[in-house]
Amino acid sequence: MTPPEFDPQRCGERLLALVRDAKVVTIVAPFITVSGIEPLLSTLPAECSLEVITRWRPDEVAAGVSDPRVLDLVIQCGGTVALQPVMHAKAYFADAHALVGSANVTSNGMGWHGPGAVELLIETAADDPALMSLLTVLRGTSVAATESDRDAVLAAARILPLAPVRAPIEATERSDWLPTYRPPEVLWRVYTGQREESVAELVRPELAALGIPTGLATEEAFNTYVGAILRQGFTGRIARECSNLTTMKAVQRLVDLCGEMGRTIDDPADSWETLAAWIAHFLPYYQRIMGGTRLVG
Repeated sequence: MTPPEFDPQRCGERLLALVRDAKVVTIVAPFITVSGIEPLLSTLPAECSLEVITRWRPDEVAAGVSDPRVLDLVIQCGGTVALQPVMHAKAYFADAHALVGSANVTSNGMGWHGPGAVELLIETAADDPALMSLLTVLRGTSVAATESDRDAVLAAARILPLAPVRAPIEATERSDWLPTYRPPEVLWRVYTGQREESVAELVRPELAALGIPTGLATEEAFNTYVGAILRQGFTGRIARECSNLTTMKAVQRLVDLCGEMGRTIDDPADSWETLAAWIAHFLPYYQRIMGGTRLVG
């Protein structure tokens, strides 16, 4: 018989034991629901520092495997939520210890209400080099979630068709992905087959990197979905840190942020112009000053 502390259908019990007396906790999981995280939050010590890194893809929210409303619960605990839309790791850190494996922070993944999915969580040291590299990448390419982000993703989830199917994200996609095609309004026309093949070939990698689901019936729904993705991850961080700067300072900040990830940009000004155009087009609370590339949020 499987010892209870290693029951693969009740991985949540191992996680509760890990965080029960912790001073610093970091939760890394793509799928987190309210029912999944509540037992963890109720177990954390009152003075525990909490960091959550996850993703809020609208189609996954619509499917019920992810829930942006966990933001409210984490904030109530004094914690923070960061968003990285292509992360898939599951790792749980508590002071000097960590659990890594397959279990998401959902009721089924944790096995809170009886035997759940068959999952795996293995204990290791929190300072394992691979785990430290993981946190470096996630923290460098994620953006702090806000109530505005929560509401935008929930709105995008509500307008999806009943059974959206997301194209698989290409294996070459980077966690610090940036758009390269301008102008952004062409994306919708390629998505709906309204542009010639020579243009479509250039735009399809952008659609694949964003993981746009099929079946979006209107340009408004399409733009809402793209905006919900852009406000997360590396693009969201750049938008937040580079808006309201002069163009020169914004370009330099873009260079610095990319440099932190070991990335060199051949034409920083052009990259900023492209990203600023995308942000202004897909995120309505940003605008670009006429005659320039400055982004105002």
